[in-house]
Amino acid sequence: MLLVAGWLAQVLFRVALASDRHVPLYVPDEVGYLLAGRLFAGGSVGDLTGRPLYYGGYSLLLTPANWISDDPATVYRTVLVTNALLAATVLPLAYLALRRLGMAQIPAYIAATLTALIPSNVHYSQFALTDAVLPVVVLGWLLLVHSWLTSGRQISGALASVLAAYTSWVHIRGFVIVIVFAGTLGVAWWRRWADRRGITVTAWLLIMTTIAGIQLNDWLRSQLYPRGTYGLEGLLVDRLTSISGLGWTLSLTAGKLWYLIVSTWGIAGIGLVALVIAVIRDRTSRGTRVTAALTLICTFGLALATSAATPDENTVANFVYGRYLTCIAPILFMAATILVVRSPLVTAFRAAPIASGITLFTAAFVWLHAGNRLSKDFFLSTDFAEISFLTWNWDEFRLWPATVTALLLLAGAAALIAYGGERAILGVAGMIAILNITAVLAGSGHIVGHWDQRYSSVASLNSELRADDKVGVNFPGLGWRVWVLHAFESRHGLVPIDRSGRFPLPADLTLVVVPWHPGTALPQSWPAAPPNWHITSARKPGFGGWVAWRRSH
Repeated sequence: MLLVAGWLAQVLFRVALASDRHVPLYVPDEVGYLLAGRLFAGGSVGDLTGRPLYYGGYSLLLTPANWISDDPATVYRTVLVTNALLAATVLPLAYLALRRLGMAQIPAYIAATLTALIPSNVHYSQFALTDAVLPVVVLGWLLLVHSWLTSGRQISGALASVLAAYTSWVHIRGFVIVIVFAGTLGVAWWRRWADRRGITVTAWLLIMTTIAGIQLNDWLRSQLYPRGTYGLEGLLVDRLTSISGLGWTLSLTAGKLWYLIVSTWGIAGIGLVALVIAVIRDRTSRGTRVTAALTLICTFGLALATSAATPDENTVANFVYGRYLTCIAPILFMAATILVVRSPLVTAFRAAPIASGITLFTAAFVWLHAGNRLSKDFFLSTDFAEISFLTWNWDEFRLWPATVTALLLLAGAAALIAYGGERAILGVAGMIAILNITAVLAGSGHIVGHWDQRYSSVASLNSELRADDKVGVNFPGLGWRVWVLHAFESRHGLVPIDRSGRFPLPADLTLVVVPWHPGTALPQSWPAAPPNWHITSARKPGFGGWVAWRRSH
């Protein structure tokens, strides 16, 4: 009963945070997933040609929201509630994992609650992004792998295969998990960790489910990206085969590990050390050792693979980025918790110094490679919620102040654990709870709420749209962040038009959006406007400026 109450509290906390949301902020990412969810529900087909392919596995979970309503605003709010229901499931799964590893009920419940309150876990549940659900899926997969290796139950291995394959339906980084689990099955077959016939069946299930996901995403590409997607294959090859590419890849890998550790107040660093201890310690059970090894391999594999495929977009996120390792953070947090409870002195005098060393090394690596680009390149606070909280600076990235602050928090916690006994551990748990909740609330106010209000005021078409509107858009000259948002807000998709009048205007259009450039009078924004059309609204000229015209009755 207490577990259900805790899960419900986590759901309500997330729903409350997202209650004031109006528009997707991660554009085109969120819109890609939302349009795919609309498509799967039988709705209109959008066109995101030239954008990256946003995989359909997460969008399948958004299909019911489109069955409930066809109003885009209602759909988006329902999606955020769906995120809350799924993301909060980290709590019961974490509790199950901790109990299975021998932790007592009350400590396990407290630790599971803190795990579910990891700032990144809560932050990304406020967006229609895969990172709202991947932490749950990855944790569930590892639990099933542990069950399979511990009990030998074939059903656990089969479900682990399905979940591993499903991650590749959700995001391209899921293929890292598929490859890692495929390797695990190969070792298990060779070492006879389970019945070989059962392992073969599990492997075939992994292959077939992965292929099904590839086919799903190929179909989605043909529907939402009719003239092709923005591919990264050539970039990936270059990054892994050239000296400069490898330098970039290793630097961004270091940046991702740095972010993972600092954004969890150093706790993920202790978790990495705890996993290494579990792998090399002789008395660790096979299930726990293999699961720990899988987590380590996936952590570095995900960091490396996503770094190699990241284009240089002149942003700070090109050097430090936390989103792609969010799915690993709960497991590292739990690993650190177990080490603290079982070996507080090892945590304080060995794990904490090693974690601090890793943090300083990765920070120095990033600093030497990026140089002044960390302060000069484009900074978007939505990508740096925890870092902005640590430095209390929402407008720029500060590497060393964030590093020092996180390490001071870690050092203080280590000192309490070393000299304070069990009560001190409870005190540290309370400190982490305060930090997590405060960071989430600060990020929600200074980042999510701020950008939601700002973006909706300059880009949203919601206030002008009617349910039966057919919207035409003059795409050339219109900011892509504007028309991509409009593609979701319009229930019937967007129709290309030519504002100069070279092509006839479709007769069924009721609303037209055209770009508005500086120095252009509003009536001249659509030179070929028919006489029965009038201006209904306009947004500031310049980047993203636009004018909406409506057909008069």
